[in-house]
Amino acid sequence: MAGILNSLGFNFLVFVGQIVLFVALLVVMNAIYWKPMLAHLAGRDQQIVDAYQAVEDIRHEMERLRSDYLARITEVEAEARGHIQEAIKEAQAERERLLADARAQADATLKQGIARMEQEKMDTLASLTAGMISLAVSASQRALGASANRSAVQKTVETSVAESSALILNAARN
Repeated sequence: MAGILNSLGFNFLVFVGQIVLFVALLVVMNAIYWKPMLAHLAGRDQQIVDAYQAVEDIRHEMERLRSDYLARITEVEAEARGHIQEAIKEAQAERERLLADARAQADATLKQGIARMEQEKMDTLASLTAGMISLAVSASQRALGASANRSAVQKTVETSVAESSALILNAARN
């Protein structure tokens, strides 16, 4: 074996020196390069995990806000519907009140109109009756001459017209 080692040019001291140098280089590389690199990679992994967790938290927060928003919209819509229904009821009540007022005014106006017409009718009948009595008295005075008593003729004509009017009114009412 010594022959093989000589033919290869193997030197045991160089071999041990290389092993010591390799171990020293390994310790130095581990302290200077590998530990900081592994710490950096571990930090990077933690940042990625934190970023995914933040995204997930934000997504959950968005879902919660969305559900709150939809609930609020539903509440506002229900409140708006309530206000609209209340306004409709108030409008209908006001409409009914206005219609009742209009009916009452129309009835009052109609009654006043009927009363005025009745009054005008009575005034016209009285005027016509007075005119007819005056014409009848004048015609009687001309027919009878100066000998006729104007007041007696007028009373007779008024009595006759009053009786005729009473009969006509009774017939009209029945």
